[in-house]
Amino acid sequence: MKFLTKNKKTADKEIAAGRDDEKQEVQNQTEDDMDEESLANGRDNVIEVKRTMGKKGKMLLAIAAIVVVLGLVTALLRYNAIKTYTQYDVVSATETSGDNIADYTVFAGNVLKVTKDGASYIDEKGVTKWDVSYAMKMPHAEVCGNYAIVADMNGKDVYVFNVDGEVSRQTLAYDISNVDIAEQGVYTLVLVGEDCNYINGYDKDSNTIYELKTTIDKSGYPMDIDISNDGQKLVTSYMKIQGTKVQSVIAMYNFSSVGQNENADRMMGSYTVDDALYPIVKFTDNDNIACFGNKDIRTYTMTEKPEERAVIDLRSREMQGVFYNSSCVGYIAVSDSASKAKYKIYIYDNKGALKAEVDYDNAFDKIYATEEEIIVTGDMDCSIIRFNGSMKFNYSFTKNLVNVVPDSNEEEYVVIFENETQTIALKGM
Repeated sequence: MKFLTKNKKTADKEIAAGRDDEKQEVQNQTEDDMDEESLANGRDNVIEVKRTMGKKGKMLLAIAAIVVVLGLVTALLRYNAIKTYTQYDVVSATETSGDNIADYTVFAGNVLKVTKDGASYIDEKGVTKWDVSYAMKMPHAEVCGNYAIVADMNGKDVYVFNVDGEVSRQTLAYDISNVDIAEQGVYTLVLVGEDCNYINGYDKDSNTIYELKTTIDKSGYPMDIDISNDGQKLVTSYMKIQGTKVQSVIAMYNFSSVGQNENADRMMGSYTVDDALYPIVKFTDNDNIACFGNKDIRTYTMTEKPEERAVIDLRSREMQGVFYNSSCVGYIAVSDSASKAKYKIYIYDNKGALKAEVDYDNAFDKIYATEEEIIVTGDMDCSIIRFNGSMKFNYSFTKNLVNVVPDSNEEEYVVIFENETQTIALKGM
């Protein structure tokens, strides 16, 4: 009995131990299951975090890339806006007949050469595309778009050209004192009559479009004229003598239907300035005018009727040369005694605000502006100046310059000497 009792207790213990083992296994299994579930949930969370961080990361990388690109572009633009070229490579060179009295003008991407004996059209390689002979004492050329005109100043002959050669010619009854041409070949002449002057307009075939008769007593003497690119508008600077005083009248005309409805002489408006002369008046584009005087520069807008836009005081400076384009006007003057440079160049926007002043210490003979830059030449010196006042190119050649004109290729220019024409490409140090 004792034996049976002992075995029963032992069995009970073993059964209890087994139950404990089962509980432990269940607990362990539960913990294992929980660990696997937690691990799975953790992996899901990691994957979700990776996915989320991946989208944000790509966006951040894209933003960073854009910022870097914009920064590089800005830096490049700033660098190009102040970069100075000091050397050049000769792309091509062509010998030309020596003629130190020839005039060279930029014409439709190439060069128009004008002499007393004729006009020729020369491409960037120095090849003559066409050549027209004439006999003039004082040939003067004006160009606009694909048309050019050469008139014998104080003579009676005038020739109209396009890029293919001669378009028309005519001999006038009176001497020519001024000329201008529009981009369609429409041109205007000032003719000096016996007791009056005529401002006449012609089409490209030299047929008369309009005729304005002016007298010194009534209108004054026409100092300068200019016509708009479309050939429909005209600005004229008249000089009048009132007793002992000089007076300038700046008159604007419109030969379109707008002017026809205004009055018989097509005048749309005029401005009178006392004690001043305006020997140069220019359409800077089709609707804007700049008048360069001995005391100031006056700008006007003229879509239909003229309106004064700005008056730029010269502050007693004497202009040595002027330049203009569709967005700016300016001039070069002798520097005052406080400056070490010979000259100073003043650049304004067409609203009259000063954009830049540039000291210029090289020889000076000619200055003009393209839409991109200002080109100054004199003797053997050439400078190309940006409108922000920075120097793009400054160089002294080994022989005298006739002219420097921009080529159709960026950073290339046609340099014209008396007996050679070179196409050059600018480069840095």
